Amino acid sequence: MNKLLILATTLLAVVYFSAAGAPAATKTTPLDVRGGMVHLLARGDRVAAEYSVHSGSQRVRGTLFVRSDRQKVFQRIPLTRPHNYRASVPARLLRGRQLFYYAVFRDPKSGRSLMLPKGGVHAPARAWILGKAILIRLGSHHFGQTRRPDAIVARAGADEVGWDINEAEGFHLGPQTLQVGFDRSIWLEDSFNNRLLVWRPDTPDRFARSVPVPYGAGISDVAFGPSGTLYVTRKLVDPLRLVLAKLDATSGRLLWEHRIGREYAGGPSGDSYPVIGSDSPLRVDPDGTLRYGVMTGLPGDGWGWLPVATAAGKPLPVAAQLGGIDSYQSVASGLRLLGPEFYVPRQDTAPHEARYALIDRRGRLVRAWRVVSRTEFDFIHSIAPSLVGGQPVIVHDFRKSEGGRETWEYEILRLGRHGASAQFSLPRAVWGDGSLDDLRIGPDGELYQLATSPTSGVSISRYSLR
Repeated sequence: MNKLLILATTLLAVVYFSAAGAPAATKTTPLDVRGGMVHLLARGDRVAAEYSVHSGSQRVRGTLFVRSDRQKVFQRIPLTRPHNYRASVPARLLRGRQLFYYAVFRDPKSGRSLMLPKGGVHAPARAWILGKAILIRLGSHHFGQTRRPDAIVARAGADEVGWDINEAEGFHLGPQTLQVGFDRSIWLEDSFNNRLLVWRPDTPDRFARSVPVPYGAGISDVAFGPSGTLYVTRKLVDPLRLVLAKLDATSGRLLWEHRIGREYAGGPSGDSYPVIGSDSPLRVDPDGTLRYGVMTGLPGDGWGWLPVATAAGKPLPVAAQLGGIDSYQSVASGLRLLGPEFYVPRQDTAPHEARYALIDRRGRLVRAWRVVSRTEFDFIHSIAPSLVGGQPVIVHDFRKSEGGRETWEYEILRLGRHGASAQFSLPRAVWGDGSLDDLRIGPDGELYQLATSPTSGVSISRYSLR
């Protein structure tokens, strides 16, 4: 189950270029600048843009240029140190609907310069001002008040699946993720047996068949492709790299493999960004494009989405992958979901507010939500972005530790026009150190949850979101 650490201070994908109209660089070593500001703002926020600069020089100077959509002229604000380059945005600019900004960095000694984004005044970065966001107050999370499933749609005994139990190193893993087919068939990734188990609709007590996956693809997300195919990712060695594998969904026959990203080094892609890991989520856009989750490092963007295959099932070249990263999550034709983004008044405080917004293809804000909780948010679940009846479904994670025992629960929300049109809690039910999605929205608009135990086995439950 991939999650965004709530206050992650990850870094922006490395971008190298010279500012338009700026002096030409006199050295081949470029400036390396990463950063920006979050996307979703509200009046009264303390807003800052923050950048990290790596150049080998202590003399780099930075300037932020920012304006609201009610202004024509950008306001110039120095980016100050002592650590990262930072500039506070004046509260008076949090008016209107959007905030536009870009930054310029110059090293007076070497003559090197950089503008981020490279379009500068003509194509600045943007943030949205949530003037009329729908407020959802969760109050305090009450542990133990979880919902019972509407149905069990799949079961397997503990001896029918594989487990990796290393007591000496405290390493515990079993089946981690599931998928729901277009015909409501249930697919379980039996990780350590390198296969997928498939249950027919309405036949929960015994799986109907198994589909082998290549060695190295056991702990990988799974996505369905066109014409009876499926995708998994696979970590290879000598050289160490990550590939996308397309398989026949009936036989498991390998149809093709293609590299993801430039390099793979056990987590980060060397010292460059985006960071590409082996257990990130796969997502299928409404137009059929397959994307892979990467860490871009943009403020507010724990995940970026790397296009890796076309709707027709063809692999994309690495250059097209890296050039097509999108921090938005496509959820319907022309609509993209922004969020979660967490607002904290100070960096040393726990997050109690998460923000979401639907943006249309012209960049206009369609609807926004501010979810406020008295209990601090722990992690955010990376459930595949989905609209159910035109409404986003999101999951928040809450944890508590008491007497050496940890309780971990999910809060499920369906974001409606006037608040939460569905809301309930579920216990986290996956045994061990899972890193993949244990919750899925099926094509029927229902929520499915995986539960695993080396004692009692595996079950998959269904919950209505109406």
